[in-house]
Formats: sequence, C-alpha cells, structure tokens
Amino acid sequence: MGSKTIVYNTKSWEKAAELQKPKHPGFVTFTSDSKYIYIKSTNGTICVYDTDTFQLVNSIQPNKSLHIIEGKFAVTQKPFQIIDAIRTKEGNQLVEMDIDKGEYRIITDLEDLITMFNYHQYISAEKKHLFTVSYVNKETDLREHKLMKFNEYNKEVTLIKHPTFWYWDAVIYDPIHEVFIMVHNDFDIIILDSTFNRVIKKKTLLPEYNEKKEAGHYKHIHQSSDGKNILITYSEMVFILRYEDLETLVIHPLQNASFAEFSNDNHYILVGTWNNGFVLENNLE
Repeated sequence: MGSKTIVYNTKSWEKAAELQKPKHPGFVTFTSDSKYIYIKSTNGTICVYDTDTFQLVNSIQPNKSLHIIEGKFAVTQKPFQIIDAIRTKEGNQLVEMDIDKGEYRIITDLEDLITMFNYHQYISAEKKHLFTVSYVNKETDLREHKLMKFNEYNKEVTLIKHPTFWYWDAVIYDPIHEVFIMVHNDFDIIILDSTFNRVIKKKTLLPEYNEKKEAGHYKHIHQSSDGKNILITYSEMVFILRYEDLETLVIHPLQNASFAEFSNDNHYILVGTWNNGFVLENNLE
C-alpha cells in the first residue's frame, strides 16, 4: 500500500483524502457507522481518523510494554476500542484494547509465541467477533486451527474445532443462509452448517495441478451482501461463484491480485493488486 493511505469518495470516485500516518499501512477498516477509519501499519501503529474532516483523532503505538502484532483487528461497538493481538512473555494473546486510554485486557490464555490470530468478521446476529486461532499441537508438532467467537458484551470466548478439517485457508460466516464458507487446500470450497460440523456441499475449483499453478495461491474471500455470490481471489486469478450451487460464473486472470470484494450495495466489485486498484460494475444477476 506504499507509505500513505488514499481514500476515495464512492459516489464520485474522486480522491477524498491522503492520510500520511501511519507509514506503511497494512490494514484499513471503517467503523460500522462509517464515522471513523482505522489504519494499522506493518509495525503495529494504529491511527484513527474522523471521516468527515479526515483529521487524526486518536492513535496508539507499540512500546516496551505493548507489543502489537501486525495483522487484522476487530473494531468493537464502543468508540476507540478494538480487539487485537499482542505479544506477551507468556505468548501471543488476543486483547481488548482501549486506544484512547492506551490500556488493554487480555482475552485469551495461550502459552506459546507462535500462535496466530486471523480476524474474519463481526456476526451481528450473535454480537460476536469471528477469528481463526492457529497454533502448534504439542503432541503432533503440526499447526492446527480452531474457530474462536468472542462476545464483546458478556466477554464469552468460544472455541470450535472441526472433527475433520484441522486447518484451513479462510472461513467466513454467511448470516443469510446461516452457514460457514471455508477455503481449504487453496481450491476446495466447503459449505458447513451453523455448528461448523456438517458439510453441506463442496467444490474443488481447479482439479488439475497445472490449472492450480496458473491461478496462484489463495489470497481472499468475500460474499455479496445478499448472499448470492462468492468472490475468491488468488494471486493470479479471480473467481466468482454462485452460492446456490457453487457454479463458477466468472474466471478472470489478474496478475498480482491481492483481494476482491463486492461493495455494500453489490453494485460494484472492488479489486486490488500489488500496484493498482480497480472499480468494476457488477453485472451479475
């Protein structure tokens, strides 16, 4: 993303602001009411801007007592409070962090420095944030995954382990159909029931090795807000699937692709590569 963050107006597609801090942004997200934009750098610095004036209103930096880990984080419903990962003497942990006060409360109780957290989304119907916890099983010495749900209101933490799939590339929750959508082994798309246990349907996008090599490696998954279509980005190719039967609707080669997402109103498809961003009209029915 370079050394600054550029914000565009989605009505005119004109540049709205260039935000100079933090340098080397790695993750950008808006609050649910779009009043604030949060930007996290690759070294863990987080800056918060007001979206009306694009003035910097808050920030927090890693220090000797606060080792913020690079990566995605969750914005809670409380102003300037997030859920993020930090490094402690006891291991990597998820914390509730108050950016305004510079304080945090540890949520997890893990014991190694190689545990990783990948934030997926906020499930509004359950008032829970969805993460994948990636850890090394001490008995097998293999990396395994569990889903973690965190309720920011009653502080309940729920860990879910699938009986068969002990790792995955990504998982998102579909609130319309009340299912989980998993990307496994890069090209296996698996729909699981709401308990994250039973497989409802499955499709392998590219069964042949040469086809997989041309597509590259998995990067990102996103679902349209109406639940009808799924966007899956690989480093050299973008796929659009119909949810109903996992039929492939679009395959588009795209060199150095990083992500593709539907706009909130599903009118556009937003695509990013290492060097460029594109806004495409969504002509799918």
